Amino acid sequence: MGQETMLHTDSLKGHDEKLRKYRDVLQIGSRCTDDYLFIMDFQRRECWFYGAIDREFALRDKGLPTVTEEEIFSIVHPADREMLSAVFSRLYRGEQTEVDVNFRWMNRHHQAVWVNLRGEVLQDEEGQPAAMQGRVSTEVLRRLYDAMTGLWNRQKLQQDLQQRLERGEGGYLLLLDIENLAAINLQHGRTYGDTLLRDTAALLEAFPSVVNAYYIDHNYFAAILEAWCNEDVIPVYNYMQSGMRERCSFLAGAVPIDANVFLSADSMLDAARLISSNARQKTKEKIEFYSAAEIEEKTQELKLCEELKHSISHGFAGFSLVYQPQVRSGSYQLYAVEALLRYRSGARGPIGPTTFIPLLEHSHLISAVGLWVLETALAQCSIWRKRVPNLHMSVNFSIVQFEDPFLGERVLELLERHGLPGSALTIEITESLRLQEDEYFRNTIQLLKSRGISLSIDDFGAGYSNLGYLKMLNVDEVKIDRCFISNLTASSYNHRLISSIIDFAKATRLRVCCEGVEATEELAVLEAMGPDLLQGFLFDRPCTPKEIEQNYLDSSAAAFQQRTAFCRQLYHYKLRNRVIRFDPTDILRESNVGLWLIRINEKEHIYEMHADATMARLMAIESTCSPQECYEHWFSRIHKDYLDYVRQNVDLMIRINKVVQLQYPWNHPTLGWITVRCNGRRTLDADGMIVLEGYHRSIDNIEGA
Repeated sequence: MGQETMLHTDSLKGHDEKLRKYRDVLQIGSRCTDDYLFIMDFQRRECWFYGAIDREFALRDKGLPTVTEEEIFSIVHPADREMLSAVFSRLYRGEQTEVDVNFRWMNRHHQAVWVNLRGEVLQDEEGQPAAMQGRVSTEVLRRLYDAMTGLWNRQKLQQDLQQRLERGEGGYLLLLDIENLAAINLQHGRTYGDTLLRDTAALLEAFPSVVNAYYIDHNYFAAILEAWCNEDVIPVYNYMQSGMRERCSFLAGAVPIDANVFLSADSMLDAARLISSNARQKTKEKIEFYSAAEIEEKTQELKLCEELKHSISHGFAGFSLVYQPQVRSGSYQLYAVEALLRYRSGARGPIGPTTFIPLLEHSHLISAVGLWVLETALAQCSIWRKRVPNLHMSVNFSIVQFEDPFLGERVLELLERHGLPGSALTIEITESLRLQEDEYFRNTIQLLKSRGISLSIDDFGAGYSNLGYLKMLNVDEVKIDRCFISNLTASSYNHRLISSIIDFAKATRLRVCCEGVEATEELAVLEAMGPDLLQGFLFDRPCTPKEIEQNYLDSSAAAFQQRTAFCRQLYHYKLRNRVIRFDPTDILRESNVGLWLIRINEKEHIYEMHADATMARLMAIESTCSPQECYEHWFSRIHKDYLDYVRQNVDLMIRINKVVQLQYPWNHPTLGWITVRCNGRRTLDADGMIVLEGYHRSIDNIEGA
């Protein structure tokens, strides 16, 4: 054996011994992680993996402890092989000493699984790359890709777009919408539809200028393109249309990835969705691009956003609040004021809320501004409550504000700072499906409501109205949107809808505020339905604090007297048109008079009580309580010394055709012993059962009783 060969052999032995020590360490470390640890020998181009990697991927099937580079690349997704091969070449040549790369391996079920490989190069005595140690993780990226298509998901798209904006890397975002996917699934079946999605994914990421492809949801795909003008994007769209022509077609929207145009990844996605929907109107190439005018508009938005930031950092200069009154139906007495945010730009003058509030939300500046609004409104409420002790303050909250896990504590701190009880504040939120699934939101609402703060659903009926939403949030008030009020006198549908909402609200003890009341005719129709509160230009536009005081608080002011005269005119108008509302159920409800029906079959020992909503509330009966359980709940809580007395009077109701009155102590689940008075009589029997009907109320809280 020559000297050179002996030296090479000795070198290999030293190399192998060094790697063996690393392998021993990795063998121990693999027991403490779900990732797959590895060490790769650059000289032999083979790799040791630690962990049960062969369960998920077709590696080590030959029974050998090592895996060759060729075997590793054999399960790499075809679209990722060129990129990964280039990474390994740079490592072998010593051009980089660390690696952090994402790619796809095909698992044993032929599904693409995104993995993250992170490693560090080990050098020999001469400083040359000898090996690499690291880990392969399937967990790091699991939340960032779609298992069916093998593409990145919406969350990863938002991350990548935000990074490109921050780094100024440019390019284009292309959004593809498969037309009529629901109909395709219905006609051909879901399996066909899933195959269509997978083939669309494979086709999209195969185009050379596609940096990354994404499956967002249902029928939406997206791609980040190496493109610098609209003309660079059209070939991608044509390629997709041509490749899937026999199976589906696409709507598309493309926007530049430009920090001078878009505030965030979210605003970029919103813009792409909007213009892709505009493409539906086209007859040929259904792709839309951002126009120069739209880019200019976005540039102006960005400038305004910078001005908003400057205002916030300088004591909220330019921001102010106005207040719109909410008055009681019928009396038109002030019940609450809604705080409304306004902004005056130093460069452009007054800016409408529909312009600046979305900017505050997209940039998350709304969190700071929202707390300023709340504190300013509560400080004003504290002043006005010295003259109107029960005045309420209504404040709008944005969805974005509820992302703050400490929002509840901040609100309570501000109430305490200004000496106000929770009952002084009503928080208005707009309906949103997203809110229902947000844990921070639910926890915050629960905390605030436990302190007496009311929750109002703004624009009710214009969003995702459903009863489950109201129940989950334990809502106190619904505000019926102006879009239903404005056409009330001409639309029978709007009339039925509002009437149904008000009837439902009355039955469930919800307060109803009708907003956007602008005409006397609208008021007359509305009041016949019996809403609790009214808000709109008919009574007042949003007012400055001074105007609120002159119109509602200072009886010596001319504005106060003019408003009083106007309210008298409204009353006479309703009187002439015979729309003065009288609803006996309101009287019973507000007087805490509960109605009941008792059904008795003595032979079969069946006793039932059917209670209206007021009766159920007075007796603290659960909504799931059956009629027999309801009767037992009532009868079992009668004072034992009065049981015979109650039985005798119930028997008297059965025997005589007259109203019977009785009074007895009753053990309320939360109030303890109360005195109950009820009147009842026998009515028509039904279903072979004796039927009694009557009313019930506690007399402990009646003045003069």
